[in-house]
Amino acid sequence: MPHTARPIAVPRTLDPLSAALQRMLDHRHLMFVVLSFFVFITIVYPLLQVSVRSFIVDGAASLANYEQVFGLRRNYVAIWNSIWVSVLATVLAAAIGVVSAFLVQRTDIPAKNLFRALLVLPFAIPPLFAAIGWVQLAGPVGLVSQAWRWLFAAGTVPWDVYTPWGIIFVLAVTKYPFVLITVAGALQRMDPSLEEAARSAGVGTWRIMRDITLPLVRPAIYGGALLAFVSSIDNFGIPAVLGMRVHFYVLTTRIYEALTVPNMPLATAMSMLLVGLALVSMVSFRYAEGGSDKYTVVSGKSVTPNVVRLGRWRALVTAGLVILVIVIVVLPLLALTLTSFLRYWGADLSWANMTLEHYAAVLQTAAARRGIVNSLLLGAAAATILVAATALISYLTVKAKYRAAHWLDVAGITPFALPGSVIGVSMILAWSNPPVGPTLYGTIWILLVAYIMRYMAFGLQTTRATLQQIHGSLEEAAMTAGASRLRVLKDITLPLLRPGMVAGWVLIFISAFNELTVSVLIWTSGSETIGVWIFLMTDSGHTERAAGLAVLTLPVILVLYLLMQWLARLEERRAERAGLTEGKEK
Repeated sequence: MPHTARPIAVPRTLDPLSAALQRMLDHRHLMFVVLSFFVFITIVYPLLQVSVRSFIVDGAASLANYEQVFGLRRNYVAIWNSIWVSVLATVLAAAIGVVSAFLVQRTDIPAKNLFRALLVLPFAIPPLFAAIGWVQLAGPVGLVSQAWRWLFAAGTVPWDVYTPWGIIFVLAVTKYPFVLITVAGALQRMDPSLEEAARSAGVGTWRIMRDITLPLVRPAIYGGALLAFVSSIDNFGIPAVLGMRVHFYVLTTRIYEALTVPNMPLATAMSMLLVGLALVSMVSFRYAEGGSDKYTVVSGKSVTPNVVRLGRWRALVTAGLVILVIVIVVLPLLALTLTSFLRYWGADLSWANMTLEHYAAVLQTAAARRGIVNSLLLGAAAATILVAATALISYLTVKAKYRAAHWLDVAGITPFALPGSVIGVSMILAWSNPPVGPTLYGTIWILLVAYIMRYMAFGLQTTRATLQQIHGSLEEAAMTAGASRLRVLKDITLPLLRPGMVAGWVLIFISAFNELTVSVLIWTSGSETIGVWIFLMTDSGHTERAAGLAVLTLPVILVLYLLMQWLARLEERRAERAGLTEGKEK
């Protein structure tokens, strides 16, 4: 029987060009390229401009800009003012935040949820609004000042809000929620076994709090204090309203003054000094935290922290907390609202002096109406763009395990640590006369790019946190059934990510809607925002109209803030019911 040759099976392989083309067409590679371009344009390029050009004079490398900064005594004074005012404001904010967190989280005071919501409320109120509220409350003709003069038949009051101490106080009562939120979270998750052991040994409650509880939450205190300090040293609205009229300047107001001259080299160099102060503060706080690593705050198991029974002190402590909430939360908002109805600044509080003319004047002013529309559009656009971009960056990092995407995440988080004044200056330098592309300075688009840069970290944090909670079993099952990664992303990952994206959208919108520090540096005629217009009206003496515009925007901010809180709780319950969190069995 003749032998028949059998054909040899040759494995089918792609030629190198086809393989390279297939890799290039992988949706992860395309996504990474597009997102890299987006991050470079909105973050990397502006930061390179402000850092490099601070050392350039007349086209050559030079330290002349910094010599100009340190050559003027008032710049030294502004630097020192920024440091000591922010330090004292942080200490006071930390004291308020730690005490209030302990009371609402670890004691048996009544109406804990109500107190918690009211104490966190200043986090949703723009600092500029708070400054205006305190001027109308405790200023020379403020409501409390008038009441004091009437009660005591005095010609003056024993305080002055237009001083460094006024700035410190208002900064503290607007920044303490940073400490409250972080410390309350640590107290809620803390393993109570050490406290129980000490109590079994006969140790008293207050000694347990001093020697065990406080050391255990020390990292949370440092973390909240760091956020409060960086936010204070970066703040423009409060020092501008309370300090500029008495010629008390900090770095942010000196940068604003330099840009109004304009003196861009001086503003650039001072911006880099502000970055340096922020970085030094971060390193200092991290060094202070070094000794607290030996404490374990979270045990990894379900815990129920001990509740301190206040006994006969319960009514007194509750009354003190009520007074605190009224003084630092309710009264400033009440003063802001009442002043918006008064016929003129300093008028007696009576029905005869009440009017709606300030609201009518605001709504009839073209620039004010334009500011409202601009803020709504810019906030919505920035939130939409950022939620879409950061969801994809987080997907590449968390789910697709695309290694290079880590650098996109790092770049996106970086602006969160930068003062807003630096972001404003970087926008001017980057988009006044770019080597390629259109000039954005002088248009409303530069504000959109600035908001994207400043709030990208918010989108990354919310989307990453949600993705980390989604159990991988659903995606693995879909791919096992033959679905492509792109199909899994579209039909499974993004729908599960939607609650986190909505929460991120609301957080970004609130922040961009009332932003001031960046906007006041780069706005031009026709691109006014609500924050800029309120500041301009306050600065020009139209305090009642500024209060009216602020009151008109408060419902939007508060409704969105409550929506964000509701969505966060809804997402937690949904994840628990569906069993989608990491480590749970489906």
